Amino acid sequence: MELKKIDAQEFATLPNFDVEYEDSAYAGEMSEKAYNVLASACDNAHSGYFEEMLQDLYLDQALLAREMDAKGAFARIVKRLYEHGVASGDAGCCCNLANLYHNTSGRGSAEDYTHAVELYELGSDRGDTQSMINLGYIYYYGRGCERDYTRAYECFARAALTDTNPEAYWKLGDLYASGKGVRKSDRIAWQLYSKAYELAGESPLAARAAHHMADYLMRGIDGVMGPDPERALGLYVQAEVGYYHLIDAGLTYYQRQLDQSIEGQRLAREALQKRHLDIRAGE
Repeated sequence: MELKKIDAQEFATLPNFDVEYEDSAYAGEMSEKAYNVLASACDNAHSGYFEEMLQDLYLDQALLAREMDAKGAFARIVKRLYEHGVASGDAGCCCNLANLYHNTSGRGSAEDYTHAVELYELGSDRGDTQSMINLGYIYYYGRGCERDYTRAYECFARAALTDTNPEAYWKLGDLYASGKGVRKSDRIAWQLYSKAYELAGESPLAARAAHHMADYLMRGIDGVMGPDPERALGLYVQAEVGYYHLIDAGLTYYQRQLDQSIEGQRLAREALQKRHLDIRAGE
């Protein structure tokens, strides 16, 4: 797809700090807070500071999700800024623009998925790790194409080798845990989830790895470790807290995992209680 940069004349029509919100053409179409976010993003885009532009648009995830869902002027301008970034050679904008075409429900149009794949591939070639990961999701779930776990593996592995993004490691863990596209190995899956957990640190993204690790700790892995419900309980709690933050940021599809982590805590408490009752009974 061919995209054009935004020229000076077009920039003059976009939100900017030279025009007060009340005097702008957007006063009735978006909130003042949204206008100010766009004004800063437009200024950075015009100056070529695309990392700062992307940061502006991610400062308030709830605001972004709400305004983008409205499909009004805010959404149109954000898309145009991403297009400008792609045309200017920025890698991160490739991923963000692709995300607008990538319907994660699987109900997107063939044309939209084609655009998403093209942009993710372009972002990948420019070195953007998230583009590699999101392209992997396209093949993993078969969005707009047949499921292809081998190609998904290639995308996630490339991202893992390129950067320290924990998401790449936990998705590789998912493939080894399920045996999709690779030979099933709980040992390798555990190692990948553990690496993802380490890389995520204090980020809410640690929730995913913590959740998977807790599931393994509940049942153990032959030749690696036995069941450890006490450690599993702590990881389930960490996962629950992380999922709350992710959902608050607009990632509502984590609700199912949140429910699972809460149920996991119940099972871990039961197993932990039984273990200590057995110890007291001398068993």
